[in-house]
Amino acid sequence: MIAHSGSNADQSPTPPGPRPGAGLGDRLIAAGLITESQLELAHREQRRRGGMLSRILVDLGLVSGDQLSQFLAKEAEAGLVDLSRVVIDQAVLDLVPVEVCRKLRALPVARINGAVTIAMADPMNVVAIDTLHHLTGLRVEVATATEQDILAFLDNLQSGGETIQESIDEIIQGEDGEAARLATKEEVDLAAASQDEAPIIRLVNQIIARAVNIGASDVHFEPEDKMMRIRVRLDGNLYPDVLIPKSLQSPVTTRVKILADMDVAETRLPQDGRATVYVGRRQINLRVSSLPTSFGENIVVRILSNGAMLTTIGSLGMSSEVEKELRDAIDRPHGVLIVTGPTGSGKSTTLYAILREVSGTDVSTFTLEDPVEYRMPGVRQTQIKEEIGLTFSAGLRTLLRQDPDIILVGETRDTETAQLMVRAALTGHLVFTTLHTNDAPGAVPRLIDMGVEPFLLPEALIGVLAQRLVRRVCEKCREPIADPARMFHLLGLTPPEGVPLQLWRGRGCPVCKNSGYRGRMGIFELMILDARFHEPIMNRAGAPEYARLARERGMKTLYEDGLRRAFAGQTTLEEVLRVTRAG
Repeated sequence: MIAHSGSNADQSPTPPGPRPGAGLGDRLIAAGLITESQLELAHREQRRRGGMLSRILVDLGLVSGDQLSQFLAKEAEAGLVDLSRVVIDQAVLDLVPVEVCRKLRALPVARINGAVTIAMADPMNVVAIDTLHHLTGLRVEVATATEQDILAFLDNLQSGGETIQESIDEIIQGEDGEAARLATKEEVDLAAASQDEAPIIRLVNQIIARAVNIGASDVHFEPEDKMMRIRVRLDGNLYPDVLIPKSLQSPVTTRVKILADMDVAETRLPQDGRATVYVGRRQINLRVSSLPTSFGENIVVRILSNGAMLTTIGSLGMSSEVEKELRDAIDRPHGVLIVTGPTGSGKSTTLYAILREVSGTDVSTFTLEDPVEYRMPGVRQTQIKEEIGLTFSAGLRTLLRQDPDIILVGETRDTETAQLMVRAALTGHLVFTTLHTNDAPGAVPRLIDMGVEPFLLPEALIGVLAQRLVRRVCEKCREPIADPARMFHLLGLTPPEGVPLQLWRGRGCPVCKNSGYRGRMGIFELMILDARFHEPIMNRAGAPEYARLARERGMKTLYEDGLRRAFAGQTTLEEVLRVTRAG
């Protein structure tokens, strides 16, 4: 579920409400989601090619599918449903024929007593609601999902098709091994254009599609002595998926490299590539990396979920105090805000959520990224290419001549980038960046070590947000722990005073693959600088001094924020300890 973000604290007049009986476009203008000129563009495109206005707006990138769903859900006072995370009983799906679901852009998701909950792309479609009521004979309770997710779910429902193992068997049994000999781009393109999809293409598509459908973040193609092992990363952990015969290693590797537009003939050097695939009707962006090993090329495919691009600050799960302080920080006209954490801790998701809040038609927003993971409408995004000299520092130097208001520097890696970033903040720009430190207080001495003059930092640095990802307790098998105080003592920790102790764990079930966890969420610590930090910075104090000052101001550490989540039954104490290394 995606929470609604807070309102901007600007002084512009509130747009007038829509007139009675106003169409979707006028209502979106009144809500501030699109402008009149954008609506005129959408109407011109609609007259040119036909179709629903909502689809045109999404296709043009003027609003996202999730933004539209949030807006319609709020209008209809209907809840949002994330179809990628619900398990729908077959008996519920059978209530409405697939063809009717597709026509009405609706999907039955639950049945309780005499009511059926229907996820609809347009929850205000009273004709569709009436049709569904007569068809099912049940009271219809309306929820909202994106049209894209509904159609993707229906496509997956109807696809059926072969399993991965059946595809492997078909290739092995191919005459003279011809099915396995797919080596050149021309052959793959020819096979892809034919009506019958080549077996190797189908196999790789099935592997990637299955990873996308279960919510994996990465697919590992790992060559070994006698086989190729496929593993998927789910909620931060790697799980075995399928074993592929050694004879298929080369064609599978070749297919993935062709998909990512990499050099098939080059097997001695590491390569990086990108690809866009479709799983059902969902467009999925992939980042592909190959690395030569003793048994062949190891390939890792990163699945770039569009959910990160659509995340809002309100849906990150911060405490109300941290969220308010963060919003106050990004409302400042200039300065540097740093997000820190290890690789895979959700920094990009947080930064994109921040950019969604601050970018708009009245400001000029630029990013320097390596790589550009998600495309954002209205934001000029530049891909770093160090091999041709386009580094973060070189890009930032040029970008400052492009009249920017807001700048995102994907990562501060070197002295020149750090110095330019600070000087940009001092000359009236709002700058966001990432840094690799263990916690928020550690960012200040790290910047000084990188060559930033201490006297510049107090005026330039707004604050530092540190974060980690912890696994969520599976809601299907969650149960309370009988003696939470004993759990603290077993782990060598002191229970916090004045807080009711209640801990939870996941028993393990088929939904969570018996792990007890399903999904991940962030824990945060936010250090906001004030006048008290000036003297310690000038004296080049260590991180403990900044931590002390931040705690005096009310900062909660990563461990303390994790405890908040654990007491709420959202994660476990062991998981918090794993990512924070407390105690």
